[in-house]
Order: sequence, then C-alpha cells, then structure tokens
Amino acid sequence: MRRRIFIRNGALASVALGTLPLGCSPKLDTDVLILGGGMAGLKLAYELKQAGRDYIILEGSPRIGGRLFSHPTLGRDVGGRGIGDRYDEVMKVVKALNVELVDITENMSSPTAIYLKGQLHNPWEGDMAKPSFLEFSRLRNAKSLESLDAWYQSPQLDEPYSKFLKDLGHTDEEIALINISTNYNDVSKTSALNSLHSRAFRKYNGSKKVFNFKGGSKNLVDKIVNALQHPVLTNKMVTAIDDQQTSVTVSCEDGSSYAAKKVVCTMPFSTLRDVKLNAELTSNQEKAIKELQYTRITQIHFDAEPFWEEDGIPPSMWTDTPLERIMDVNAASEEVKLACWVNGTGADYFKDMGDAEIADFTMKTMSKIRPASEGKISYLGTHKWGSYRYNKGAYCEFGVGQAALFEDMIRPAGNLHFAGEHAAKESRGIEAAAESAVRVFNELNQSNS
Repeated sequence: MRRRIFIRNGALASVALGTLPLGCSPKLDTDVLILGGGMAGLKLAYELKQAGRDYIILEGSPRIGGRLFSHPTLGRDVGGRGIGDRYDEVMKVVKALNVELVDITENMSSPTAIYLKGQLHNPWEGDMAKPSFLEFSRLRNAKSLESLDAWYQSPQLDEPYSKFLKDLGHTDEEIALINISTNYNDVSKTSALNSLHSRAFRKYNGSKKVFNFKGGSKNLVDKIVNALQHPVLTNKMVTAIDDQQTSVTVSCEDGSSYAAKKVVCTMPFSTLRDVKLNAELTSNQEKAIKELQYTRITQIHFDAEPFWEEDGIPPSMWTDTPLERIMDVNAASEEVKLACWVNGTGADYFKDMGDAEIADFTMKTMSKIRPASEGKISYLGTHKWGSYRYNKGAYCEFGVGQAALFEDMIRPAGNLHFAGEHAAKESRGIEAAAESAVRVFNELNQSNS
C-alpha cells in the first residue's frame, strides 16, 4: 500500500513543508537533484554528466565524500579505504580518472597478538580457535547463499546471528568473543543475512586483490569532483522533501530550497528519518526509513614509536578490553599507524567521553595490556561514526526481519529515488554505493524515455 504522506512527528504536510497551492509548480532548478555527496551521489552525477543530463548535488556536511573520509585532523582515512579488483563500477571511475591505487593484498593477513582475561598471548596456544578468527572457525559446513542477490530473498536464513553461531556449535562464551570481532552492533540482534551476504560477496564477487587509494580516499573524491559538470553544494543539510507529483522541492537547514523533476536520495536512512517527507511511500519503505540499523564504529587513533620491536610482538592486537581491536590502518606502508577499532555496543563505552578522557583511558589501558607501549604512544583523536551527525553510523546493518523490506524500500516513491550502500542488491561497501547509483541512473533513463 502506498501512503501519500509520511511526516516526522505527524505534522500536516501542507504546513510542515509549505506546499504550494494546487495547480502551482515551482520553477525547476535542475533535472535531477541528488541528495548526498558520497560515493553514490558522486557516481550518479558522473554518469549523468557523461550522458549530458543536468543535475545538482546537495551535501549536508561541510565536506564532500560521505563515508569516503580522509580525516583532516587525524591525517588518516576513517572510512572507505579498501576496494577489490572486481569492484567493477568503482574501478570504471578509478581507471577513467587515473586514480592511483596501492596494492595491500599481502598485508591483509598480518599476524595479530591476543590479550584475553588479563594475559597477552603471542603466539596463541589456547584450546579453542584464536579469538580473532573464532567467527570463521566453524563456517566450512555452515549455510551459505547461492548468489550475490540471494540474501534478501532468503527469509529462512533471517535469524539472529547469535543463533546462527549457536547452531554451529559455538558456546555462549565464544559468541561473546565473536561479538568483539564482528563489524556489527550486536550479534544477538543483527540478522545472520549480514554475514551470509558478506561471505557471498567475497566468494562470488571474484576479487583477488585489495587496494587502498594512494594518498587517501580524498584523492578519489577530488578526482570525481573535478570531472563533474557542476560543483557540489556543501552545508546543505536537508530538512524536508516535498513531492508535488509534477516536481519535487527540497528544503535545507540554511533556508534555501531547490526544485527538480526527480530527486535521488543517497542519504543513509539513519539521517533520512529526521527529514520531513511528503512522498508516495509504501508501508515497507516507511518502516525501513524509520528502523534500518547502522553500525556504530568508534576509531581511536594514536601515533606510536615501534614498541613492537622491543617486545617482539605484532603491533596489531585483538583484546577483550573496551579498546577491542588495535589495528595497523596503514598496512600498505612500512610506517605503522595504529587505531583502536570498536564496534556496536562496545562503541557505547566511549559515547559520552570527551577527547581528554578517551586519551587518558587509551594510554592507561595500552600500558596495562602492552607494557612495551608505555611512553611510546601519543593520542591523535577519535572519530565516532555512530554520533557523526551526517551519517549516524558507518554502514547499514539489517536487523532480523528487515531484509524482507529491501525490495520495497529501494523502489522509486513517485519522483523520489533511493541510492546508497544500503540500496544495493548485490555488492557491499563502496561498490554497493556505486552499484546503486548505476541502478538509479537506469531508472531515470527509463522514466525519461
């Protein structure tokens, strides 16, 4: 069932949106209005420019790139770092614009130390599988998907991931440890389909190599922006979308408004749910916008002198402390750049902490779990994707029952289309965003013919 009006807080559409009187149409600013200057929005604009179609991109934040984020203060990428050699849609842009890549394939299997129950292990000699690999230790005979798009068409596999793991024979203690390693909010609430889709993507996508963008993901963003017909308009936080059937008007926080024949929303649903909407949404679209989960990830970055040379233990660590995983986020270089990578419910530990408190906790905890690091690390800063206003999460995460909404949630709602990594049928990550942009580009062409 389609619903003409869905307005946050239940306000009347004509009042909340300032709808024009019947029979009046605003002057159009462009053919296609793209909401969001991340990979999906940039890829769509790139395709529209190649096809000679007019567009405007509105980006809510002061910068361009979305979750492709080379953090200016940290001097490091905090999102959108890696792509596979079979990320076909991203690679088309990379090759066309001569974006330089760094092959990090050999560095993806770097050794990891383990800190568990107050003891530092190197190597791991416990009876159970190494905690950092527990999730994968019983997957050989696990259920799997037969194709890249089977994940949203497999309701029989839509169950809590914790149950899926329990059925494989994992104990409650092991599942608690797995919850540290998985890039989800909570294995007891996220659907097993997230993991099954990730495994299918690794299997069927066919990527054999992994690359980082040389100099950071900002180089990819800059190359695309420089190739576009129009500049991206930043600081345009969307507050309302009003589909008047013959055109769509979008209002922004700064008081500006824009009208177009078609609007493509690449905004994550975590932020779209704060927008006043007047559109022909189905009940499933309405539900997905309100409820789709996004993974909370907190990254704590620090500089380090090579303390690992002193104790002879790899710099990367898996821990059962609130710091969770310590990773080398610059794996393609001889220089080691360390960051604590904290997921989901673990990220809540740092939610209300300021920089000084996080720095103090990180330094003290590192000194305890890795004595050689004392006096040899310095805090750089923290990025909290879960509380970052423009995304409120690192990427979408389907909860139990939410995959059933997928086919409906990505359909056009009148003149409103949906793209973004959450709206891809097959891919994951950066390629998912690019894939969704191509799908919407085709939708726009069909509606224009």
